[in-house]
Amino acid sequence: MKPAPKPPLGIQPRYIHECHRIDEIHKAINRFICADHPIPLEWIAEYNELVSRNKE
Repeated sequence: MKPAPKPPLGIQPRYIHECHRIDEIHKAINRFICADHPIPLEWIAEYNELVSRNKE
């Protein structure tokens, strides 16, 4: 008797994806700071939104 086939791989849970996204934004902001470049406001807004959402 053959074992039942495994279902296909799904997607990452949202909170894990958002934690990775927060980390990537944080690293990008630090790179821009080190290079004396202005930080895009969109990055700051997204970072703040994700951080506040993950605290709930």
